[in-house]
Amino acid sequence: MFVAASLSFILAAAPNVQGGEKPILSARDQKSLADKLKKYLAAEIAYDNAEGRAREKAGKTRRKAKGQFTDAWESAEKKGEVMGSMADLKAIYHNCFTPKKPKHGKGKLYPQTLGAGSDLKWGIYVPKKYREKSPWPAIVSLPDGSAGTWSKPADHFKRTWDGSAMMDTHVVHIPVIPQGLELDPIPDYARDGAEKDEDSRNRTVLGTLGFVLNNYNIERDRVFLDCGREACGYGVRLASLFPDRFAGVILRDAVAVDKIRLGALSNLPILMLKTADNAASVDALEQRIEASAPGMVTVLDAKGAAPHLESAADILAWMEAQRRVMAPSKVVLEPNHDRFKKAYWVNIHVAESLLTTTGEDQPRLQVEADREQNRITVEAKSVERFELLLNDDLVDLSKDFTVVVNGKAVQETRRRSFRDMHNRMVTRNDWGYLFPVRYVTTVPKDAEATGADKAPK
Repeated sequence: MFVAASLSFILAAAPNVQGGEKPILSARDQKSLADKLKKYLAAEIAYDNAEGRAREKAGKTRRKAKGQFTDAWESAEKKGEVMGSMADLKAIYHNCFTPKKPKHGKGKLYPQTLGAGSDLKWGIYVPKKYREKSPWPAIVSLPDGSAGTWSKPADHFKRTWDGSAMMDTHVVHIPVIPQGLELDPIPDYARDGAEKDEDSRNRTVLGTLGFVLNNYNIERDRVFLDCGREACGYGVRLASLFPDRFAGVILRDAVAVDKIRLGALSNLPILMLKTADNAASVDALEQRIEASAPGMVTVLDAKGAAPHLESAADILAWMEAQRRVMAPSKVVLEPNHDRFKKAYWVNIHVAESLLTTTGEDQPRLQVEADREQNRITVEAKSVERFELLLNDDLVDLSKDFTVVVNGKAVQETRRRSFRDMHNRMVTRNDWGYLFPVRYVTTVPKDAEATGADKAPK
């Protein structure tokens, strides 16, 4: 993409020196690169959106920003391979987008829509002290519902967060759930219409969240999913499909999700509020999650009547301790949908269908990186082909690394690619998504050696 193309000649000549855990660059150099990257990204977006003479003017601004960033990167590369230093990459890319000022006021909940005729609607709250220059943590709050009748965002906000300390610290996004659409029932994909209903649920939540991420300055490592009554089962299901989108999940009224596999939650903290009425459901779900994702559950006694406004301080204290880790050393994928089979740095490409497998025969992938040994161990079940996105938090990419798939090992070397890493980050709109190496391989059959892709090294 734009920055990648201009830097290809620099990176091709860069020394393959591992930066290690300590940064190569000074804080001043990191900030200089970060500022120039931010200007370049903003100039590229402005150029893409401009027309006529305005596009010609935007092109000049873009070329100038491109040259300044390229020169600064070339200078930085003389001090070592910045691509191998995750401390430097994270500092340079953090907060690299430039959101506009909100078109509405602050300090109260405002209704939003994608435009006239759009069925995607939500409520948005930004604190009075919100400034678009700095990232803010965010809460995606699913409202209470009953038999498909959902609370309006303003009413839900008043009952869950109004008057709490959160109003000074977090952006809150409350999707408008279409009336008549239930969230919690687990889809039976063998039934006509089940796929369409699930797509509607996911689009309602993630589609509106996408707008918020594009238009407000949201800290990508501090987005929380807060689930109200009759939305908690769906919240667990959604988190199992997209665990790397959230820093934590709050269940205000947990329910059984016996048909949902929970291994994908192994890096996602879960907070459950417990009452006399839901104690049995909370205990059962805690036990199930603990079996698949040990140490991820916190249970607190709920305060006051549902949805427990009085528990806001306890919830905020829990959220303050949570941060998303984009490259955890261990990732488990237990897909609950045939179309959503990736999380963090692991992606299943080809696997058996959930519609034709049951129990232990269903697809499962467990991947663990050991940086000290420079080894990645993979255990695959009913998976034919998968992809790993790698960075120097996981293994030292300046050296050979070993990939062991179902007990069969192969030694590999991969060259870091700025182009690929940058394009993935931009496409996902996530400055924490920094993986300069892509590795795709096929799961070996019992009598075969591992058949890794012969990609350029």
